[in-house]
Amino acid sequence: MDEKFFTTEQVANILQVHPFTILKFIKQGKLKGIKLGRVYRIKESDIQHFIEERMTQTKEKKESTPEKLKKEVIAEKEKETHNISTGEENEDHYFII
Repeated sequence: MDEKFFTTEQVANILQVHPFTILKFIKQGKLKGIKLGRVYRIKESDIQHFIEERMTQTKEKKESTPEKLKKEVIAEKEKETHNISTGEENEDHYFII
């Protein structure tokens, strides 16, 4: 068992957040922690996994945002075209730019 264990305070220093944030992450299931008595210990590999997972999510969000906006604009244009061709009144005057 060569794996290192860290306290919530040590993990908070590594991630540059408040120790309560680390406890919140553990309770939400975002970060794995082992409760020993009244305190938590976090394995080094679980910290690495947590960081890598967040980095992957950030990349996916950045990549998907332009595509999502593009689809919303296309959908809005199709809606406008449909309303004009059918003569329907459109009470929604929201446009995505």
